[in-house]
Amino acid sequence: MHVGLRIVLDAPVDAVRDALLSPSVMVAVTKPFLVYRSRSPEGFPERWTPGAPHPITASAFGLLPSGDTHVDLDLYEVHGIPVQRDNGGGTSGLFGRMTMQHRMATVDRGDGTTMLIDRLSYRMRPWVLGVALWPGMWVIWQWRALRMRALAPTWRTRAS
Repeated sequence: MHVGLRIVLDAPVDAVRDALLSPSVMVAVTKPFLVYRSRSPEGFPERWTPGAPHPITASAFGLLPSGDTHVDLDLYEVHGIPVQRDNGGGTSGLFGRMTMQHRMATVDRGDGTTMLIDRLSYRMRPWVLGVALWPGMWVIWQWRALRMRALAPTWRTRAS
């Protein structure tokens, strides 16, 4: 199953790419539906480091535990388009029943804006759980779109 977005953000592509490497952006675009916390004693890093997995936990609305997972990024290009892929996987709770791949591609539109293609593909054990969770995943992804559109202009000023 999957959820995805194809949205235009009001920020240059470099600012969007930079923002996607920030744990604070991950937290800001899913809260309050999913509240992420670092499992590291040092807390979240300032930036995600490709190839350096970081343990996290999540809870629905900050109350219902969703389990533990980790962020483990790869950065690569497909036909010249930069892609950020999270290879992290669940280790406990609901996340432990999920196999997922999250990819985000950023495309320069040539006018100071960026096309973001954001896709989460996932499988659940048992599969019927994935079907039951899909409507909630869709709502969270719509919220992500709303939050990213609202935050993107601030990324423009931060990257300048």
